[in-house]
Amino acid sequence: MLIMRTHVKREPCRRCHILRLFLVMVLAIAIIGLTMGDLFRQIGGIQPIFFGYVFAGLAIITFAVKFVAYQRGKTEQAISEKTDS
Repeated sequence: MLIMRTHVKREPCRRCHILRLFLVMVLAIAIIGLTMGDLFRQIGGIQPIFFGYVFAGLAIITFAVKFVAYQRGKTEQAISEKTDS
């Protein structure tokens, strides 16, 4: 006897998800560009290297915060192990 599953919920594959996200972003940029053209002319003086500095700066800050949190957790764990024994 053949049993058919009718309520199978499958998530879209990773490629489909990425493609859909890309298409939504392209559509959003096109809509923003068409509706807010004046705003883009006003901020046209920003150089692309600025975004590189911002991205690198955020990466460094994120690393520093995570490293400090890791070190504090490691120190607290060592202290709690000393007090337990």
